[in-house]
Amino acid sequence: MMPYSKLCWTIAFACCMLVACDNSTDNGEAVLWADSEKCDEIRKTKNDFVPVEDILPCVKESEKVAFILRHAERDADRTGTEDSLNEHGVEQARLLGHKLKSYPDFYYIHTYYIRTLETAYNIAKGKGQIVDVFTRENSDGTVHILNEDLLYYWYVKDEAYINVCSPSGYMEAFTKMAYEVDDYYCSLGFYNAKDRTLEFVRKYFNYSNMHNITFAITHDFFVSPLVIAISDGEIGMDYYSHSGDYYYWPNFLSGAAIIVDNQNNVTMIPAKGLPSGRLEE
Repeated sequence: MMPYSKLCWTIAFACCMLVACDNSTDNGEAVLWADSEKCDEIRKTKNDFVPVEDILPCVKESEKVAFILRHAERDADRTGTEDSLNEHGVEQARLLGHKLKSYPDFYYIHTYYIRTLETAYNIAKGKGQIVDVFTRENSDGTVHILNEDLLYYWYVKDEAYINVCSPSGYMEAFTKMAYEVDDYYCSLGFYNAKDRTLEFVRKYFNYSNMHNITFAITHDFFVSPLVIAISDGEIGMDYYSHSGDYYYWPNFLSGAAIIVDNQNNVTMIPAKGLPSGRLEE
């Protein structure tokens, strides 16, 4: 007999296939499905961010998906571990969850920063999941769990070389290394972004230990090398050569979709939960 959880997922997926999970594009056109030309196009996208609500209908029944996204909006000067989302950020997260309300319940991963817990919680609330407020203390893996590898340290080999790689700042350094600019000090400071991204995916998103749909909430310095790596540098986030132009900075709720099939084949797509994948477009 099929396990209850798998049966529920199968039924929910089949129902979504019949009603298109209430998802539509901005112009009201119904989203197409996994055997469609549109989904083939979405799954091959490298040079742009694809809306989360357009990716989910293209996840096949034999696959699971994790969205690794930057947290929702905070005030520019609220960068500490205890700093919260602003009101707009709460609204952004809840709206994203509401767009996806027809899907089975999500699982959540986050860092120890309060704004990542708040983002995950508000996606859940917007979706209509019955959950307690997410705290560090109740991150027991039942609905959500804390993961310290979601921080920028994952890509750093030796932090002492980051400022030598790019004295102008961390985003310049992280994007410079992700685009594989030939720089001796960058190579000392960072792991190879593509190799390290795949290592993260293999460690945390193996089919057998994944939930059906996961939202992993992280930060801009993690998202920038991640997106550059999975897009083979086509996404246009080379902030190191456009310092001060925030068009090249990852937006809130932008990142990547990691789709894994039951043979552990991986499809990775740049993803966005807001109209733009960059801060200013």
